Amino acid sequence: MKKKKSDLLRLIAELDSDASLLESLAYKNRKAWQRIEQGSNEELDWAALGYTIHNIYNLLENYFLRISKFFENSLDPLSWHRALIEHMSLELEGIRPALLNRDLAIRIDELRSFRHIFRNIYQSELDPKRVELVQGRLGATLSAFKKAHIEFQKKIKSIAVRIED
Repeated sequence: MKKKKSDLLRLIAELDSDASLLESLAYKNRKAWQRIEQGSNEELDWAALGYTIHNIYNLLENYFLRISKFFENSLDPLSWHRALIEHMSLELEGIRPALLNRDLAIRIDELRSFRHIFRNIYQSELDPKRVELVQGRLGATLSAFKKAHIEFQKKIKSIAVRIED
């Protein structure tokens, strides 16, 4: 089914909404990190920080799913989490531009990996060093994603203006 201009404009609005929510999640992440930097070093402090990273990745994954469902709608059900990130680094000529460059895709895949560990950690304790490592890279990853979002939105808008409903 051919996409209409209004479909693209709705996608743009949804992605912008996700990007705004990402800012809110990043703020919560910074607050959790500040508590640790100021001396809070209990397991629950690290768990709270891990939870904010988990939520940030979940939002990114939902952002990618919106794009994938809108343009291509095909993911391998066995490895779709990793494949989704890979798909976002591909330009599909005549369909959609790439969202992520290779470096950013690798950094976001690191968040995916952390999220997987965080969700399945019920039999052991969270490793603060692992959380700190991911946290140390998060700011640059989110900054690069924000730039990628803005650039992707520009490209989608340029496609939308050429389409007549």
